[in-house]
Amino acid sequence: MLKDLVTIVVPCKNEEDYIQHLLYGLSQQIGTHGIRIIIADKSDDDTRSVIHHYGTQYKLNYEIVEGGPVSEAKNNGAKLVTTPYVLFIDADVRFFSNRVIFDTVTQLQKEDLDLIGLSIKCYDDDRVAKIGFSIFNVVNRIMSRWIPFAVGAYMLTRTDKFRELGGFPAKYSTSEDFFLSKMYDPKRFRIAKHYFGQDSRRFKKMGYFGMSWYLIKNFINRNNSRYWEEKDFSKYWD
Repeated sequence: MLKDLVTIVVPCKNEEDYIQHLLYGLSQQIGTHGIRIIIADKSDDDTRSVIHHYGTQYKLNYEIVEGGPVSEAKNNGAKLVTTPYVLFIDADVRFFSNRVIFDTVTQLQKEDLDLIGLSIKCYDDDRVAKIGFSIFNVVNRIMSRWIPFAVGAYMLTRTDKFRELGGFPAKYSTSEDFFLSKMYDPKRFRIAKHYFGQDSRRFKKMGYFGMSWYLIKNFINRNNSRYWEEKDFSKYWD
């Protein structure tokens, strides 16, 4: 049973317009398996009301715990996990297939992996964002032969390996997924064939050039700890 294998942890902050879609997607993914869903929430809008309404409507086995900054939220949820695997999913994720969780858990088991990620696909009609995500996917697949990177929006890992590596590094306000991922052995990492969906809101907020330059600078400074400790990422997150 999947509920005996994996627990889902969702970091959440002010996602009242998005989390309904995730909860519906999870209901289609896990059906009556009763997988435990831990939502680490730090919202000051109506997100919790939305969670309770649709979590109940979709008959999900969910609970809400205290959230915080993204690393803290994920780590808080992970502390409660008792299953062999933990799956981190962002609150604004959507799915294109109802087999994503089943297939990735199965792959993790069969191939004896420590970490699995997915590629990204834009689900709205923004052509530039779609191209941007596609370019990122190609680059990430190439680079992952040497530097594993499971995008934190869908990150499936062995619980014991996650704890051995110390969880998500709280000293960084963003890219916590990259800094944790790169500590894994590339030979025990895969990017599965499925996609997770996100919209173009950050491209529109930061501008297409601004978002591209942001990603380029982050890549250039990927090993520069001072850059990550001092950089203000509020424009990206807030």
